[in-house]
Amino acid sequence: MSRTPIREALKQLEREGLVEIIPRVGTCVTKPTEKELTELFTVKEIMEGLAAGLLAENKNEKAIYEVQQAVAAMEKAVQTGNHNLYVEANNVFHTSIHNGADNSKLSYMLNLLLNQIPYSRYVYISIDVPNRLGNSLKEHQTILAYILKGDRDGAEKAMRMHVRSSGSQLRAGIAKKLYVKKEH
Repeated sequence: MSRTPIREALKQLEREGLVEIIPRVGTCVTKPTEKELTELFTVKEIMEGLAAGLLAENKNEKAIYEVQQAVAAMEKAVQTGNHNLYVEANNVFHTSIHNGADNSKLSYMLNLLLNQIPYSRYVYISIDVPNRLGNSLKEHQTILAYILKGDRDGAEKAMRMHVRSSGSQLRAGIAKKLYVKKEH
């Protein structure tokens, strides 16, 4: 493969905020700053809220079934203390809502946004914050309840509150990890 397609691919990754190209040095993966994380979660809150509201409104049966299965898996994960299962079910939950919203532009923008953060790793960090795992489960159950009722506004508000809380807990989890690392 020639250098031109690789160079163009790296430029695209730079436009998406995934890498930083440093002239005459090289390319490195970017790590979001605290401000960027806050901004990403602010946008994620709005877009995922919209997706949940759209799913509640359009009642996509396949997506709703997948969301129900994800919540059931989360409940099992909390009972057994299985963080890997919880993170996997969380991914299915959010992906099913994105897909069930049936809005290609929204899905594209959400994927672009989520590609800028190591989302699964961040879920692990946030659920390590005391009481977050149980609270996160309750938030997911509430979102599902509104979706099942077909309540667009309720689903949107519940999702927005969930994403806001997740972002807040993530920042607390990251701060805790950084504080612990500095002590050692």
